[in-house]
Amino acid sequence: MNPLESKPANELLLIAIGNDARQDDGLGWAFGQAMEASNDFQGEVVYRYQLQVEDALLITGYRTVLFVDACREELPMGFAFTPLQADADFGFTTHQLSPATVLALSKQLYGAAPQAFLLKISGTAWALERGFSKAGAHNLASALNEAEAFQVAKE
Repeated sequence: MNPLESKPANELLLIAIGNDARQDDGLGWAFGQAMEASNDFQGEVVYRYQLQVEDALLITGYRTVLFVDACREELPMGFAFTPLQADADFGFTTHQLSPATVLALSKQLYGAAPQAFLLKISGTAWALERGFSKAGAHNLASALNEAEAFQVAKE
């Protein structure tokens, strides 16, 4: 029996990736927490330190998935919001998967291909301590200010 046949797809899943004990690595989690607290957000939020193979099954239950993570890239607006395409690039290990690989696994294993997006938020500090860098906090605020422009966040 196909595990997808027994449940209807929900609208939106936001997967917040990071670690709030490693400075700007927690930007994805902070974005997820802010969205959960927003009255405008119509979806579910889950938090991950890193993506795993099991997340391929998780996303099958949703029409749209938004992955949110910090990045070391210096992005022009402090963040970048882009459509995501499936790409089964496992590299050296399957211990940590990219959002594109999770999407590819979902399609390959379960025949599910939700619409997916990636929101990257630029960070500059990664030490083992709590709190964001000044740049990371600014970039998070910029991403949150533009959140309503992310079509998936309000559908």
